[in-house]
Amino acid sequence: MNKETGASNYKNQTEADIALNKGTGVEAKKKVRIAASRIGRCKAPPEADPYNAAFTIEAALKHADANLDRTLDTYRMAGEAGADVVVSIEHARSWENFGAHEKNDIFMRLIEEIPGPTTDKVAALSKKYGMYTATNYQERDGDKCYNTTVLIGRDGKLIGKYRKVHLPASEHWYTAGGSDYPVFETDIGRIGFSICHDIAFPEQCRIMAVNGADIILHSTGGWGFVHNDGALGLAQLQVRAAENCVYLACAYSFNALRPGSSSCIISNRGDLLAENQSQTLDGLAIADIDADYAMLDENVMWNFFAGLPSERMRLMHERAPATYGALTAAAPPIVGECYPQYKYARTYDEYKEMSKRYNQARQDNADGVHTDFWDRTW
Repeated sequence: MNKETGASNYKNQTEADIALNKGTGVEAKKKVRIAASRIGRCKAPPEADPYNAAFTIEAALKHADANLDRTLDTYRMAGEAGADVVVSIEHARSWENFGAHEKNDIFMRLIEEIPGPTTDKVAALSKKYGMYTATNYQERDGDKCYNTTVLIGRDGKLIGKYRKVHLPASEHWYTAGGSDYPVFETDIGRIGFSICHDIAFPEQCRIMAVNGADIILHSTGGWGFVHNDGALGLAQLQVRAAENCVYLACAYSFNALRPGSSSCIISNRGDLLAENQSQTLDGLAIADIDADYAMLDENVMWNFFAGLPSERMRLMHERAPATYGALTAAAPPIVGECYPQYKYARTYDEYKEMSKRYNQARQDNADGVHTDFWDRTW
């Protein structure tokens, strides 16, 4: 697909392709327009900083709404452009400053249940423009917080949600992990999700794919590895799309810590269809795709010998799950045999001690005092 014009180079679907797509709710030869938000963060005023003496709950909520408004503005752009679906960056309301144990009581008062005020605002735009929206933010459920992406339909009704499963150690302080991989059937195909650190684990996108996802919507603030390398991050996304035969839309916030990062749309063959690398202007990556989810090509030798015209189905059939036991072992050889001297992360008490250091470093930063806590790769 031409990234400037959106013109497609994919061949039209054959009758067999149409037959394979039956049951997905997708019309034959239908074009689907996918958009991924690209925004920056609003700078928190002192009154919205929990480490500042001027902090108030009201100011924090106002700051969160300002961040959300930037995402909603890109949704309006997507709607005006005729997008069928748009995905937000990770943490559209931006509560990262509240991660320490010492701030958890404030944090839990600020985050929302689902449905709630944010879903109401997003639902109004989904309905106005007749498009699907996938919005990521922190969800309160009882005494737990989840990093959640919410899918809302063209009619403004909540379809479902996905909770981030793979958490880096720095998020265990305040976030619980999800435990399932839902895929939602829509009139543009089956939609699955990934959130930030999830993308570092091939198993996550693969489970979405074997559960039937045609499109994976990925909200992120990073790539899942520490190297601030935009080319490597993009390559990772392209591999995830290609190896799982899914379209992948990535929404990434711009910031100085992630040079070369982008919001982008990638085809189910790994081709980069659209990219937005702006570090100054809010906007979108947007692309038209053919709903060629079956990936038909009878002329491919491997497809011919498999007796399957669909490349996607061939690759799924040629998996060997009976041999994958090490992937699901609680202590695979690399943990139990290769590096027995290492243990992951910390005990709960050690987490609390680390959280105190984090809390103090944030407090020092608010007071204008630099500490070596920040002299790391963030």
